[in-house]
Amino acid sequence: MPDIASLREWDKRLLKRYRPFYLPFCDLCCLCTFGKCDLSKGKRGACGIDMGGQLSRIVLLSCCIGASTHCGHARHMLDELIEKYGRDHPLDVGGESVYLEAPIIRLVTGIKPRTLGDLEDVLDYCETELVHLLSCVHTGQEGDNLDFESKVFHAGMIDHVVMEVADIAQVSAFGSPKADPEAHLVELGMGVIDSSKPVILVIGHNVPPAIGVADYLAKAGLEDKVEVCGICCTAIDLSRYSRKAKIVGPISFQLRFVRSGVADVIMVDEQCIRTDILQEAQKVNAVLITTHYKNLQGLPDRTKDPVDQIVEDLVEGKLPGAAILDPEKAGEVAVKVAMQIAPKR
Repeated sequence: MPDIASLREWDKRLLKRYRPFYLPFCDLCCLCTFGKCDLSKGKRGACGIDMGGQLSRIVLLSCCIGASTHCGHARHMLDELIEKYGRDHPLDVGGESVYLEAPIIRLVTGIKPRTLGDLEDVLDYCETELVHLLSCVHTGQEGDNLDFESKVFHAGMIDHVVMEVADIAQVSAFGSPKADPEAHLVELGMGVIDSSKPVILVIGHNVPPAIGVADYLAKAGLEDKVEVCGICCTAIDLSRYSRKAKIVGPISFQLRFVRSGVADVIMVDEQCIRTDILQEAQKVNAVLITTHYKNLQGLPDRTKDPVDQIVEDLVEGKLPGAAILDPEKAGEVAVKVAMQIAPKR
């Protein structure tokens, strides 16, 4: 499988034809304790780096952040699915209707994944490459801007691999529409949300907690009594699982919709969540439930507490929210809290 140097010559050929053009957004480097270093007017930092190297270094750092976030999500998703369905659970993204089930994975790694367990090998490779890429940003490592850019290409390639891993895993395990030209249409926009019902808003990229909401509603026969809507990827993935789910919109709609006060309960998982979501929820007396250790918002971990006790504390306002790291329990709590606080708001 390709490492950082495997495609370097090809990258250099591309970069020779399409040369990077740098427009510094900052003249300083503040990444180590030798600095701050002024890199303006051709000056070099204490480590010897110049402006071109520093700017491409920051791009690599940004790409590592993004790729590791997608990779972390893929790993978390895959581990949960393997725990629930087993490593031998077959991958199916469309059966006979799909000729090439994992084009990026097969191109980059040479692996033809057939089960959830096969995807572990792919992620092992990607995680290793991301560790090496991030280490290249360290002080006293790479100094050439074009070699930094080559590493940026490598990070982008790894990013696409891990995103394919996550989606193939969840499509196969959660029964999303697979190569279906007649897949149901989804209601979209703030205007389609029925605010006369208790409303649960899900935000993020990791869909299992939102599926916990949908499953509990179906089990309790409450699908028509509670409105479930979402923002960002969780909304899209939930709409592939449940016909009742609605999409509010993209991340740019987040603050506007939260401040509208329509949502009684806001459930967040990971990525694309405002860092002040707890403060915004409190302004409209909405309850916040966090479901992932990457984004706990300072809330107490109530994962091991009885459902009824958590619900009572949230409904009575003893807490502004709670961290519940069990997707199924979080779904049940979200529904029960929404139904009890909606008449009071």
